[in-house]
Amino acid sequence: MQQKERLAGLRRIKVLAELAEAPLADLAHTCSWHDYEAGEKILSYQDPSTRVFFLVVGKVRVIVYSAEGRAIVFTDLVPGTIFGEIGAIDRAPRSAGVEALEQTSVASLTPDQFETVMLRQPTVALATLRHVTAEVRRLSERVVEFSTLMVQNRIHAELLRLAASAGAAEGQVLLSPTPSLSDIADRISTHREAVSRELSRLATIGLLRREASDLRITDIGRLAALVREAKGE
Repeated sequence: MQQKERLAGLRRIKVLAELAEAPLADLAHTCSWHDYEAGEKILSYQDPSTRVFFLVVGKVRVIVYSAEGRAIVFTDLVPGTIFGEIGAIDRAPRSAGVEALEQTSVASLTPDQFETVMLRQPTVALATLRHVTAEVRRLSERVVEFSTLMVQNRIHAELLRLAASAGAAEGQVLLSPTPSLSDIADRISTHREAVSRELSRLATIGLLRREASDLRITDIGRLAALVREAKGE
């Protein structure tokens, strides 16, 4: 990746968005740059490494595997996001692993380098603080869902998250390609058979529609209402 491409990639990182050109160029030189193939492991759960990563190209999954090998999916990240910031801040082992879902390019800093950037650039420190706060809120919401919602309602909530990522239009959204049953199950701690049954039921009542290899959610508002009702809101 050429220097111009590196600068453009870092400019898309949300926590670096307000950096001026000169410090951004310095950061591009300071960062270590690495490419990963689809399926390649970037970080392992409990790994002692403490670098922070900026996702420039590609898509990665934040994941943990149980002792039995069961996947627990936290989230998928797209270009513009950071990961590994918790380990870089507290210098503790990784709380989750990260795997490349497609060909991926990342820039990274040591924790000392990242700390220096935040001390010298208050906009980066503030943006990082807001990012971490948003993650706490997101994970808190997931804990509430796991503690209070039945499996079918957790499936509804996950479909809403997928819809938000895909960009809903006029109350509908097309998930392309259709997320696999196993993928949805791993995200909400259930089994693929439960997901299959609920997706079939939602299709029967007109909330979902198969379109070749894609899946259309036909009424985002109605699906959101089911989740709110389950949460007692």
